[in-house]
Amino acid sequence: MIVERSMHESWLSNAFLLADEPGGTAVFVDSGAPLEPLLAAVERERVTPTHLLVTHGHADHVAGNDELVDRYRLEVTTGAVETGDLKIEVHATPGHSDDGVSFVAGGELCFTGDTLFKDAVGGGPAAEVQRSVMDVLMKLPHEIRVLPGHTDETTLGREWEENP
Repeated sequence: MIVERSMHESWLSNAFLLADEPGGTAVFVDSGAPLEPLLAAVERERVTPTHLLVTHGHADHVAGNDELVDRYRLEVTTGAVETGDLKIEVHATPGHSDDGVSFVAGGELCFTGDTLFKDAVGGGPAAEVQRSVMDVLMKLPHEIRVLPGHTDETTLGREWEENP
């Protein structure tokens, strides 16, 4: 899989391009960061984007939705997707927002939006956030890479061991 990340310098929000292989199929995950690096990756890797996956509806995660949809005629979804060789599961992870979801791609990557970060969790009602993190995300294999909605990548195992 090919993963390209862009991060907004003020919001520190991430947007991602995920592709199955060069010349293959791709999806975007969130759009609240500068899109130029992701658009360049589409061209460089010669991939065809089919979907825009949205972890939740806050402005710092959907700011570029219209541009991506207009450019590529993408299907926007918060649900599971199978496109090309990409198989992406969805897990409801409310707490930070009522509509929060996390996407697991190929059993290897988890896009957690604003639910789980390196060394932190998203704000919101503590019981809901705890349930989403402990009862949903931490039940997944701990070697899965976490690609959060803000700042740096981590793994579920690292967060199990070190997240305060």
